[in-house]
Amino acid sequence: MKNRPEHVQGLILATLGALALTPDGLLVRLVSGDDMKIVFWRGLFIAISLFLFQVVKYKAQILQKFPLKNTKEWAAAVCSAVGTTTFVLAITHTSVANVLVILSTMSLFSALLSMIFLKERVALRTWVAMMCAIVGIIIVFMDDINGDGLVGKLYALACAFITSTNMVLIRSQKKVNVPSVFAWGGLMVAVPCFFLSSASLMVDVKAGSTFMLMAVLNALGFVMLGAGAKRIPSPEVSLLMLLETIIGPIWVWAILTEVPSNNALIGGAIVIVTLALHAVASLKARQA
Repeated sequence: MKNRPEHVQGLILATLGALALTPDGLLVRLVSGDDMKIVFWRGLFIAISLFLFQVVKYKAQILQKFPLKNTKEWAAAVCSAVGTTTFVLAITHTSVANVLVILSTMSLFSALLSMIFLKERVALRTWVAMMCAIVGIIIVFMDDINGDGLVGKLYALACAFITSTNMVLIRSQKKVNVPSVFAWGGLMVAVPCFFLSSASLMVDVKAGSTFMLMAVLNALGFVMLGAGAKRIPSPEVSLLMLLETIIGPIWVWAILTEVPSNNALIGGAIVIVTLALHAVASLKARQA
């Protein structure tokens, strides 16, 4: 039988974590400028936020807890850095709705990678969900098969795959300090951007405040989702993560009047319904 108070606590934490991530695409859009400048400040502020969280949590033990311990943790940090870069590039090259629909399939990518590398069995319902999600993504891609929009969708697909790889790496290692992994990932992407950016990295107060808000919300999202995932089944976490796919485009529509295309709405509906049904079926199978 479930520990009800712990389960409710996990639902609250995971819900708040998912909601904290919903304005992420909007905040990236609100910051104008060179792509590498956006990646630099996003990575740097996320690293600082997560490091400060570690300081509060571990205090005098921070020098023992913050450094990465092994090859898998360093590989996960590299994936985090690449994921940050491809996410920003996706948001700046196509609509937020397109990006979030494509990113919502990460759990299915993770199931496939877990089967290949962790030798985990993939249920029939997951294979069916993968096929349906692929149909939805193809519809999203058909919206713009030439030009900048296609490039943005390819970045989003790369981000989904890289982030899924990161999730599998973290799962394969029992004791991973996830905030440290993402903090180091932020530093890994900030340092090369500092040297490679062709534009000035200076930002005004408004942009700096936006980057700070972006970093704080990401840090809160990571921490609360991680805490919630320890208390509730992963299918429930997957369901709650759909909040970002649904609410994220609404933020952008409300603030920037960016309207999703018909293909994004149709493909997105197919993907969201598929993932929701898959999560419910997985939850029922777990409880059986």
